[in-house]
Amino acid sequence: MVAALSGAEPERKMIRTASMDLLVTNPRQTSEKIRVLAEQAGGFLVSSETNGGENASSASLTIRVPVDKFEQVRAQIRSLGLRVESEKLEAQDVTKQYVDLAARLRNLRAQETQYLGILKQARTVKDTVEVSDKLNEVRGEIEQQQAEFDALSKQVSTVALTVSLRAEAEAQLFGLHWRPLYQLKLAVRDGTDGIGDYATAMASFVFYIPAILLWLATILIGAAVLWRVLRWVVRTLFVPPVKGA
Repeated sequence: MVAALSGAEPERKMIRTASMDLLVTNPRQTSEKIRVLAEQAGGFLVSSETNGGENASSASLTIRVPVDKFEQVRAQIRSLGLRVESEKLEAQDVTKQYVDLAARLRNLRAQETQYLGILKQARTVKDTVEVSDKLNEVRGEIEQQQAEFDALSKQVSTVALTVSLRAEAEAQLFGLHWRPLYQLKLAVRDGTDGIGDYATAMASFVFYIPAILLWLATILIGAAVLWRVLRWVVRTLFVPPVKGA
């Protein structure tokens, strides 16, 4: 409220999400170490999945850690892997939503206080019942808005980090590190991107066909009209009339 009266900008509220792909020796053990790191930082495990038994070839998990501990945890997770294959960090500005929810809660609590005051002054059973019903409605809205506000606040105060873990045995081929699965993954990704670009271009072309046909028809009609006008002008101005016709 003070910030609004003074014209100061409210503190930006951001929802941050991150992802990381790691090549590790043992995905199951590394997944457990990441869970421990998150809890030590004051965070928690959101979800976890492991494919296979003790010697699982892959695993993935999502953790939430406090914003001020995120960089520290991310650096610790990096150190657990043989190689970081990719990283991604995104942020969504939810300042308006946060401010709106806080304002609604303040208004609802003010209404609750008003109804409580009116309830104390009620003199008849009918008035008491009517005010109680209104009070219950407001309290129900308060509970709903408070739950949404708490959920949003938790998202703002923490960062959701999804970590994908993969164990890949690198084969030696003529003295070189051959990574067929990784190369296949890149090829599939590039191929998928290429198909997507082709589909987008073809869809755009199909939608442009009616416009192209209209322009072509307009040009042809205009050319035909212009040709007839030119022929009439030439016959009128330059071709003498035939005598005795």
